[in-house]
Amino acid sequence: MSRNERRSLQPTEEETFMAGVSPMPLGQWKEGKPFLISDNKASLVFDADNAVTADSLGGMVISFKEIASKTTPGGSDEAVVVFSDGKKNYSYSTGKSMRIALESLSSMDIPMLIDLDLVKEASDLLVGKKVWTRSQLWYKPDGERMRGRKFVPVTITAVSPGTMVFPLRLDILDERGEPAMLYMNIRSSGVESRTFENLFTLKDMKLRYPDILPEVWEYIQNGRLREGMTKEECKLSVGNPTDVSAGHDWDSTLDIWKYSSGSYLQFRDGRLVGYRM
Repeated sequence: MSRNERRSLQPTEEETFMAGVSPMPLGQWKEGKPFLISDNKASLVFDADNAVTADSLGGMVISFKEIASKTTPGGSDEAVVVFSDGKKNYSYSTGKSMRIALESLSSMDIPMLIDLDLVKEASDLLVGKKVWTRSQLWYKPDGERMRGRKFVPVTITAVSPGTMVFPLRLDILDERGEPAMLYMNIRSSGVESRTFENLFTLKDMKLRYPDILPEVWEYIQNGRLREGMTKEECKLSVGNPTDVSAGHDWDSTLDIWKYSSGSYLQFRDGRLVGYRM
């Protein structure tokens, strides 16, 4: 392998920064470990001591009580994770044997539960941290979707429970003092979308590309294009293409970048000469 290939396999600074925030294996849980039920649909997943209506669970905090065992109709033993709200027990059947469940399951594997210890670990690491954004998918503090900017400095002001898809909500302030928020995933959960390294960089990307003009950075930060941009500038602005066609005429190299959305970019001698977004 070349030096560049070996370097590309090394964890990034952003991946290393969040490496310590990871879900705890089931076998290490202690009684009282807290969880937030993120959605009312949890009533379809948990067996309660008494009947539970579909609108009664979302937002409730429950705690780990014990791991029990039950015999299935087929005669095998199955691990059951039992939680409590202080009055009522809620049981989740893992579908796995006790040994396999203890070794393979973590706090991210039980649907519609947010591990509040994990939220606290992320909060301790991130609150007050200045980072630079990678994503334009921001939300207003009330949850309404908005178009944000890329590669701008923000300060993370709070970390709280998110949704059943993205367990962390990050409140931020941009360099103008405007509040917004982003949803984030935990990389070690096995889901790669909207992890810390997808959302942020720890250093100003402008320092890595000192030759990019300030007016071009304005386009990049807003996810826009203009003719004359280089391929690197276009990648920063709209991302990597899904398909590339290369060719040439009698005096120029010609490239077309295609995206899964149907958008395309046209380059002549490495400069953008046309596009459809």
